[in-house]
Amino acid sequence: MTIVIDTDDINGIEDAYKMVRIIYTKYVGTRSYDKRSFGKIEFIKMLRKFGNEAMVKYKSDENFELEQISSLRFTKTFADNMWIIKGD
Repeated sequence: MTIVIDTDDINGIEDAYKMVRIIYTKYVGTRSYDKRSFGKIEFIKMLRKFGNEAMVKYKSDENFELEQISSLRFTKTFADNMWIIKGD
């Protein structure tokens, strides 16, 4: 299949995008870019693990303040570690 797109036709570009998305979903499967997923129970376990790690960090590090638990950096570090553990 060949799709020709006229860059001056905005509606045509939108329609071409819709077509490709439909074809992709039909022949490739899911529309998601990443196949990683988890259920509610696994999500609850991750939240519990996040809380446990936050408490361990708070109790073991004298320089760690309680407010840091809600920081983007602390949360991102936890998420990065979970992403590595979960794998591709």
